[in-house]
Amino acid sequence: MSIEVRNITKHFGKFAALKDVSLHVPTGELVALLGPSGSGKTTLLRIIAGLEVPDTGSGPIFFHDEDVAGMRVGERHVGFVFQHYALFRHMTVFSNIAFGLRVRSSEDRPSKQEIKQKVQKLLELVQLTGIANRYPSQLSGGQRQRVALARALAVEPQVLLLDEPFGALDAKVRQDLRRWLRRLHDEIHLTSVFVTHDQDEAVEVADRLVVMNEGRIEQVGAPQDVFHHPASEFVMHFMGMVNIFHGEAKSGRAYFGSLVFDYPAYSSAEPKPARIFVRPHDIDIEISSGTGEALIAVVERVNSAGPQVKLELTSESGEPVQAVLPHERYRSLRVGRGDSVYLIPRDVRIFTE
Repeated sequence: MSIEVRNITKHFGKFAALKDVSLHVPTGELVALLGPSGSGKTTLLRIIAGLEVPDTGSGPIFFHDEDVAGMRVGERHVGFVFQHYALFRHMTVFSNIAFGLRVRSSEDRPSKQEIKQKVQKLLELVQLTGIANRYPSQLSGGQRQRVALARALAVEPQVLLLDEPFGALDAKVRQDLRRWLRRLHDEIHLTSVFVTHDQDEAVEVADRLVVMNEGRIEQVGAPQDVFHHPASEFVMHFMGMVNIFHGEAKSGRAYFGSLVFDYPAYSSAEPKPARIFVRPHDIDIEISSGTGEALIAVVERVNSAGPQVKLELTSESGEPVQAVLPHERYRSLRVGRGDSVYLIPRDVRIFTE
């Protein structure tokens, strides 16, 4: 079941939460709506679900080839998972999962035996067999979220929508659950859209990322494409730690201090302010300048805890720089706080005003 929204705009008073947004989610994909608070990602998700109504004049909302824009929430057959679980505290796990089946009209409601079999199957699917008679208060946060997901799947939704599903959980549980969600999706192949502000979560779980900012979509693409080929300054900055150097561009080149980069996108001889972006892991460090161009910097701090060594430096122009090195590479350099080194960017992105 594919999802498509066309030219969706939504205002809350004078605030424009969405500005002419269009998006297509192919059948069977797991797509992440990614962006900072206020970017419009949750509003878009709620409009797809039918929990919010777009402004008059907005375009259609298609589930496959059916326009559902005029349908109520219950008519859209959407499974929705909230950040804070929204489980019924007075009901057992079994009753929570069965709730959507039991409240159906008599002609659509499965038999008690069918409901029992379905709930048992879902408990196996979300790896929670043996806890059907427990109450939400007796479960961990990760277990509650899996119960919430099973409840959403019980009604056999056309699409699954998740709003910050792991936001209320601690880091370790969140990491375990997002790997589990990816495996679950690979098994059921249900078209799914989830909202997150966590770049690592989106990259690890999603087939495609939809990066949003100030009510608009900045970029749509596979995680590796969005990370390595950002379409805008915002995407480059948002998708992880990045160093920003301020320089200028002219005649097909960009200049920062002693560094010169090819920049054919700007061929004019008139200088233009440029910002040069480079990820910490794309900066190599040498103890001598060698034959290539390099930037002199002083090591201010070294943090070797973790899988890589993180270095904080100050460039010759006074700008802060962060670099990340493998432990073996760092040990071979034998540098520490106060040492002067040479920085060699391996991959840069350049943006002009």
